Amino acid sequence: MENQLTTEKISGKLSDDFDLSIEKIVNKPVVTTDIPNWNKADATLQNKLQLVLQRVNLSKSLLNEDIAKWINASNESYELTSLKTYLLLTGANMLGEISRTELPMTFLSWLDTSNSVTTKSIREESINKAINSIGVIDDQQKAIKLIKSVFAQYRLNNSIESNYFSFFTDALDSDTQNWIAANCWIYQDNPLEKWANLQNVKEGYSNITSNENKRLTNARKRWDTLDSYQKLFEISQFIETLFNQYNLCQTNAPVKLDKDPIAKVWRDIDQAVSDYKINYLSNSLFNQLGSDGQKFKFNEVRCVFKEEELIVFEGDVREKDRDLWLKRLSDWVKTKIDAGNSTGETIFLNSKNQALVLSEYNFSTSLERWIDKAIKNILSKK
Repeated sequence: MENQLTTEKISGKLSDDFDLSIEKIVNKPVVTTDIPNWNKADATLQNKLQLVLQRVNLSKSLLNEDIAKWINASNESYELTSLKTYLLLTGANMLGEISRTELPMTFLSWLDTSNSVTTKSIREESINKAINSIGVIDDQQKAIKLIKSVFAQYRLNNSIESNYFSFFTDALDSDTQNWIAANCWIYQDNPLEKWANLQNVKEGYSNITSNENKRLTNARKRWDTLDSYQKLFEISQFIETLFNQYNLCQTNAPVKLDKDPIAKVWRDIDQAVSDYKINYLSNSLFNQLGSDGQKFKFNEVRCVFKEEELIVFEGDVREKDRDLWLKRLSDWVKTKIDAGNSTGETIFLNSKNQALVLSEYNFSTSLERWIDKAIKNILSKK
């Protein structure tokens, strides 16, 4: 009993010390001397922005070794990363609310004919655009399609649901908006692809040498047809869904082999193709030599890589197609290699078969950069 009381007393003191250290970080004002136009803002705006800055400061403090060890003692390490991301998402949400120029409207209010001239103009343009895309509304299916199209335009222009769209379109400056639209994209398809495959799909991607790449290409083409405004809307919706999952304490463990290492074999195969170390073998010899090599199939051609030589089943490649097939194979292998050198992060939403692909920076670093840009932009407009 004495040992139990002593243990509980020590444990309680450590817990109290941890709570106290966190509380100090939360309540500590953030130095704002380096933020342009800070002193020009009124006290109300300064107080709101201080709350955002404190969230960012708290998220950074979670990386402190003394704080992280207590959190990781009873939680998985990825949960600490999720907590950091969640804090940053709350900051972005607050900035979106701060930057709203008008109160959000419900769909019925948006349809009301007594709205302002600006709202009327946007609504009429949206409805006309929907009608022109559908044509004569002469059956129920077309009517439903029209309603969906008009509602989508409402959400795009005046959604009551999300502060995140306001964060991307109002809080951020145009240069940052353009950077996000150009360097981030949302993959929408089933099944979800691996980190390396998605990171490798760049604008203009047209490598269709495999079924895997055809699917990636089609997903990217869909994204590239959207304008910047629509891209920011889709990204905002993705992030809002992620935020709502965090609110429900739904944090997913990282996918195994999320950033799957590029096996040395792909580099070796690339070298073999470059050096033309290729042997086209008959069925019997192919099966005999390929029994313990690295097997794969490309464009319906069976291949084995063994002892620095690429062995190909000769019945699958016609003589006249060999050079073209080798070029396509080489391009495909290079996508595997290039993906390993990509930087950024991919966030998965398995429930929606979506993935947000970010270039150059991971998600939390990107959020920190965007929040910093948003705060400065908001202050510059006041």
